[in-house]
Amino acid sequence: MGVKSLLGKLVKKVFPFTRVEMTYLRRYKNFGFANANCNHYEQYEACITRFYHTIEKGLSYENYRAGFGKDNVNSLLDAMESYIHHGFDCTAFFYETALSTLRQYIEKNKAYGISDSQLEKRVCSLPGNANEYGGIIEFTPYSESQVKSLPFADLIKNRHSIRHFSSTPVPLVSIKNALNLAQHTPSACNRQGWKTRIITDKNLIASVLKWQNGNRGFGKELDKLLLITSDTRYFNKDRESFQAFIDGGMYAANILNGLHYEHIGSIPLSASLTFEQEKNVRNLLNLHAAEVLILFIGIGSYPDKCRTTRSERRNANIKIL
Repeated sequence: MGVKSLLGKLVKKVFPFTRVEMTYLRRYKNFGFANANCNHYEQYEACITRFYHTIEKGLSYENYRAGFGKDNVNSLLDAMESYIHHGFDCTAFFYETALSTLRQYIEKNKAYGISDSQLEKRVCSLPGNANEYGGIIEFTPYSESQVKSLPFADLIKNRHSIRHFSSTPVPLVSIKNALNLAQHTPSACNRQGWKTRIITDKNLIASVLKWQNGNRGFGKELDKLLLITSDTRYFNKDRESFQAFIDGGMYAANILNGLHYEHIGSIPLSASLTFEQEKNVRNLLNLHAAEVLILFIGIGSYPDKCRTTRSERRNANIKIL
């Protein structure tokens, strides 16, 4: 056996990735953003949107904590100042929406008797004008009969992520109805490699949410918690490395719409966890090693009225070739 062949085998043992996987990892490392450290316009768009949306979420909580989120506010301002320093457009939709959110944050804190002159000075020093699309909205959920009579386009537009729920339990049959609707999601060669766990035990829900990063301020209000996973045993190992996430993501999106159709309030919760967080969740729920985590979904019954993030969508990014 030649030296080249031996070296090839050694490399495969040390780095057991396909070329597709290695290319993806290299691309992700080269172009993903890290906190407020950005160079490309697209990185700034994602980073600034992420931080202002985090502030929007805090503004929507029923148990509002005045002056919350100073670290995220400072990170947002760092990113916006760096964005302007790089010479990017201060009329961009996401930038103006960030300004709008910051100004709502300042005004709401003032209403609670908290002022921050240094923060106000930094915001005022930023160029550009705030639009009307940041912050939160107040809305009254439709009744079940109203939701089920909506045309598809209106049903999709009417769905909101909910962070405040009533104490009325969600019937399991309604959740199962939503999951059966989502089962019509297309998948690679119709393999349907997803799985859904409905967690009903409140102590178990609390234990799982302890290791999830985005439920502070409302997690205790959840009636039930869903976990969507994809089973990698359903996919070809040499060229479908990411298909589990593609199929699982489409399925999870249809679950959210199915829950809304069944008049169930929901909030998607990220399953992008640290190694230790995922290890703890896997142990708590006895997940098979072949399963990858796709998404948590917190669910509960709608309250009579509630606040939620405005989460205004920009125009679709479409290229015709």
